[in-house]
Amino acid sequence: MKLSDIQNKIKSLLQKEEVMAVREKISFFLKKVFFDRAQFKSSGPFKKVLLLLKFFIVSVFVFFVALEMNLFWLFGDMPTLKEAQNPKLNVPSEIYSSDEKLLGTFFLERRNPVDLDEIDSLTVSALIATEDVRFYDHHGLDFVSLTGAMVSTISGDKRGASTINQQLVKNLYKTRRKKSQGLLGKIPVIKTIIAKLKEWDVAVKMDIFFTKDELLTLYLNVVDFGDNTFGIERASRHYFSKAPIDLELHESALLIGGLKGTSYYNPIRNPERALERRNVVLSQMLNYKKIDSVQYNAAVKQPLGLKITEIAKETSEAPYFREMLRPLVEKWCDENNYNLYVDGLKIYTTLDSRMQTFAEKAVDDHLNELQQILNAEQGSYKYWIDKKIDAERKAAKKDSVTPTQRLLKKIVQESSAYKALKAKGLEEDEIQEKLSEKHTTKILTHKGEKTVTISTIDSIKYMNQFLQAGLLSIDPRDMRVKAWVGGSNFDYFKYDHVSQSKRQVGSAFKPIVYAAALENGYEKCTTIVDEPFTFKNSNGTTWEPKNSSHTYTYAPMPLRVALGQSVNSVAIRILQDVGVNKVIEVANKLGITSKLEPDLTLALGSSSISLQELTTAYVPFTNLGKSGELIFIEKIIDQEGNEVFKAEGEKKQVLSPHKAYEMSYLLQGGVKESGGTSRRLWNYGIVDGNEIGGKTGTTNDYRDGWFMGVTAELVTGVWVGCEDFRIHFTGAYGQGGRAALPIFGEYMKDVYAAKDINHKKAKFPKPEDYDLKDCYIYVAPPDSLMMFPDSLQIDSIVNPARARLQLRLDSISARIE
Repeated sequence: MKLSDIQNKIKSLLQKEEVMAVREKISFFLKKVFFDRAQFKSSGPFKKVLLLLKFFIVSVFVFFVALEMNLFWLFGDMPTLKEAQNPKLNVPSEIYSSDEKLLGTFFLERRNPVDLDEIDSLTVSALIATEDVRFYDHHGLDFVSLTGAMVSTISGDKRGASTINQQLVKNLYKTRRKKSQGLLGKIPVIKTIIAKLKEWDVAVKMDIFFTKDELLTLYLNVVDFGDNTFGIERASRHYFSKAPIDLELHESALLIGGLKGTSYYNPIRNPERALERRNVVLSQMLNYKKIDSVQYNAAVKQPLGLKITEIAKETSEAPYFREMLRPLVEKWCDENNYNLYVDGLKIYTTLDSRMQTFAEKAVDDHLNELQQILNAEQGSYKYWIDKKIDAERKAAKKDSVTPTQRLLKKIVQESSAYKALKAKGLEEDEIQEKLSEKHTTKILTHKGEKTVTISTIDSIKYMNQFLQAGLLSIDPRDMRVKAWVGGSNFDYFKYDHVSQSKRQVGSAFKPIVYAAALENGYEKCTTIVDEPFTFKNSNGTTWEPKNSSHTYTYAPMPLRVALGQSVNSVAIRILQDVGVNKVIEVANKLGITSKLEPDLTLALGSSSISLQELTTAYVPFTNLGKSGELIFIEKIIDQEGNEVFKAEGEKKQVLSPHKAYEMSYLLQGGVKESGGTSRRLWNYGIVDGNEIGGKTGTTNDYRDGWFMGVTAELVTGVWVGCEDFRIHFTGAYGQGGRAALPIFGEYMKDVYAAKDINHKKAKFPKPEDYDLKDCYIYVAPPDSLMMFPDSLQIDSIVNPARARLQLRLDSISARIE
């Protein structure tokens, strides 16, 4: 179709009677409401003025309607009529423990609102005299001051004409933020004009809805007084260490004067400017008869008189837990039309503040001792990787620079101090010289900060060798988190070693292999021969896994003993028999979502998993095979006291109850069997009269130390290591039994000792129809093992009956409890 045909068709449509009728009605309406050109031309001078005035009033009305509606997204958001009638101060949301102790807050602006009768009257007088002397004479807009400001601007003398109402709107509703700008906000001058018009609009509305005293109260509670102090109460406490009602004249004048520019007139950083501005306020108060000359002369002679009270740093007994919680609560707020930072919610968590304190203390105390051992073992940062490897390479003169030295150089070059010197154009030698200069500074210890004289390069070494830890404690009965320690110090190290960090878990993964075995036909009394063996890889290479002791018993070993002693050969044989894919399937059911390597090294914990995943995976071993999502929040209460959220935890069966119970039996082997890797728990007085199980985990070169402890009422996981896995112990103190187990032991000792905490020693829950029978097996004594020079002649996996037949000669029976 040609363009001319389309034009003709449109023209014919517009000329239809129905369309013509609509066009005539619209034209008639616009002429009546807005402007009739023919009528204007035929009117006399006076009527022309009236028509122009009518056109102006209607145009202004239509413009403000468009402004309110944000027509075509041109103007951006602005406060609604409801919001202007019910303004909300930004009230922080508070986080509470399960025992109702305040843990911390989520906030944008911290303020403590006060009533007008709690503010000294001279503060109010100073505000009115300085910011809006006609406050009681206008209704939100002061046309007298506005006219004067326009005349002054034309003459080159800029002065403001904003009323207290307008300033309140600007501070309360943030009308200059990007969200409030719209498409026209991209034009610099237009952006300011639109913002002003919005402030005028809302200022008039608020003058209708509120009394003058209410507006003053709102204003003084909202505005920013600088130095991160919002509201008159926090400002007076910060700058003068007193309540607003106790402020003296010169102090009130100083605070009000700073409102013109909180940075420029900051009394701490710019005392001369602040003093000058204070005296201007006093002069205004004298001019407008808010004070007399005697008061003025006395006040103007006063020094600033600051008595600073530092604003308390936002603290939390569980900072890592709080930061983990933040995105979860933000998501809930977005979905339920709340603002976490301004709506004053009360968030009650599952965390127990007493147990959290015990957990943090256990971590701090043990890391303090362990750090000294690490520092001594490493020879003051000389060996970060491996003493033997470094020494051998240096002796062989294969490389004049050892791996440790290369690591140190890389870490130094990644530091902000090095990059800053590099940016200044310094040569490498000059940078090293600067970094080697000693200076006085504060460094972190596991018992707080201390002042030392140290070089920057030594400081970098020190902080990179700083030990970290993670602890997560879960009540398996309801999946509620009771304690969460994500690191050694949140102010210095933000990385959360419970939820964010993923490290190899070593032998702490073995119980998952055993659980898969039970789920796939193994009995709790199954025995497996502990012997060496070799695997041929597809590329022709061989792998010969070894026990950590580098010795073998060459005898059938019960599952509970094998798990308790953390025997590698048995775990790998189980994995080989059950199948890697089936073990991964069970691991996923238990709650592990990280990628697991599908090979036999999985039995030795070669995959990287978070502490949160691993601890969650142990929960079904203690509660008859049930698991579910971890519960962090118990309930949420809004400002009106309404319960707007309540936890509804659902658990699902991931292991059969009988097999899960048998796992709790096997896990006790580490504590109660001879040679068990968790037997140090007896030192903490938490084993007697209690069913308690545990599993240690240690990764290659002692990079990571793990301990997983289970009781009927708590499942607790602990990890210890350096943030950079290349820096680690080189000896036995890096083992899970020494690095992580003591933290669990001290934590549980304190929990059991606390009479007001509902976690006591108890037996694991048992299926009603289950009878746990003892396992009777024959174990070959050491001297009888010579009967089997070729250990491969013995089947690797045998049941108890077969074990008795094969080893009846020269054997003894042993009872496994």
